[in-house]
Amino acid sequence: MGFLFVEGSWDNMSLTFKKVYTVSKKGRNRPRIWLYETVSEAAGFQIGQPLYISLDVEQQQIIVQNAPISDDDHVVHVTGKKNETSGKLRPIVDTAKDSYRSIIDVSQKAEICVYREGEISKVIIRPLRYNSFDKEVLVKPDDERITTFTICSGMGVVTAAFQETGYFTSVGAIELEEDSSSVYRHNFKSSFVFNGDLRDCSTVAKADVAIVTLPCDKHSLIGDGEGAVFRNLAFATSELIRATECRAVFFENVPQFYESEEYQDIKNLLMNDYPFWQEQRIEAADFGSLARRKRVYALAVKSEEDFLHFQFPSPPKRTIRKKVREYLDRKGTPHEWKPLEKWMQSFTSKAEKGNSWSDRGLAKTFVDEMATEIQCIPKRYTAQSASSSYLLSEDRNYFRFFSINEILRILSVPAWFEIPDFIGKIRQYEMLGQSVDCRVIASIANRLAAMFYKVRRNKIENSSYKEKDNQKMRYSIPISLNQHGQLELVF
Repeated sequence: MGFLFVEGSWDNMSLTFKKVYTVSKKGRNRPRIWLYETVSEAAGFQIGQPLYISLDVEQQQIIVQNAPISDDDHVVHVTGKKNETSGKLRPIVDTAKDSYRSIIDVSQKAEICVYREGEISKVIIRPLRYNSFDKEVLVKPDDERITTFTICSGMGVVTAAFQETGYFTSVGAIELEEDSSSVYRHNFKSSFVFNGDLRDCSTVAKADVAIVTLPCDKHSLIGDGEGAVFRNLAFATSELIRATECRAVFFENVPQFYESEEYQDIKNLLMNDYPFWQEQRIEAADFGSLARRKRVYALAVKSEEDFLHFQFPSPPKRTIRKKVREYLDRKGTPHEWKPLEKWMQSFTSKAEKGNSWSDRGLAKTFVDEMATEIQCIPKRYTAQSASSSYLLSEDRNYFRFFSINEILRILSVPAWFEIPDFIGKIRQYEMLGQSVDCRVIASIANRLAAMFYKVRRNKIENSSYKEKDNQKMRYSIPISLNQHGQLELVF
């Protein structure tokens, strides 16, 4: 396997964003260059700004830059698209020409690479360059903190929990959904982001820790249950992890995922490089969270020393549980209240028709300000299901959804983390329903940071640390500690 090491640059410019898309057509079947909002914002393009387009047929790339390139430049201007949610204009670039066909063509996959250096921004559009085994690896920045690269990052809540500890910094992420990658880029502006199918990704950043949060709809008991949504990403995931040259791999997912063929495939593909594995089932409520969220977490490491110096956190022996009222918005904040009687009539009617929730208790469906526990906040929270929790009014005749800000506090998402106003409210609920409780993630991240520092300290203190010890660890028998606490030899 070959990795192409670069300084994260093109003409000494830093690669900050990458997008893979299928070229569409405009007018008379002309190939279209569509730099949507997140790409244009990543490039720092301003509405009304002139851009200069040049074709490099020899290198098979189209160059879009905010400064002149040659005397033959084609000039276009950045336009604005009004966001339906915020009402604000966001920059876009939309251009089509017959001459683009010498490099890209309609229905062909192409990659958009955004480079920046000071005031100069450059966007390169070229046919997708992908190799299953050779990856472009960006050299990590000169930072004393432990670096993370996140695969299937979502909007970045797991990464934020790591960074909030003060020990970690993000150097890159891969995310399929455009709006989620936009939120990630908004919060981690200095981090490289690849927006597209991870199987099309050929660029990663070197990192100390790879964070993997693969889609869980196929395995989640409250997910869509659509097998095609997940697809088998094992091979591509393992190759991307290996390309980061990370020292540790951290997995977060629903318990059922760890019993799947996909997880076992990833484990087997990585076993030669990461022979030591630990798994731990953790319920967020046991760590003081108001909302229940059962997950299994796994850590894979290269060395036996790291394996022996890491242990998943145990729930605190005594937890002072906060009440719902401590997470609520300030008094006077407007909310939409709905009649409880109408909801109950609908629920009863469906139950009489054999609704799947007919036998389900409603003790935690409607809670008051004194409650100390609510149900898991799912992706479909706004669907008004008995499996979710809603706040009761003081007279207990009305209910409402917990607000976005309330859920952010319930999940202990860092206060600096923002969801931009161009993301619709329903979509914000969906993103939060797919995220995690940051108390648990932060607890694990602190243990992981401790592992890095303990091993480093031991190496400094032990001057007799020799190559033969490395050899001994390198050929140790692979060990896996599964979520049920059972120690297994892996063959």
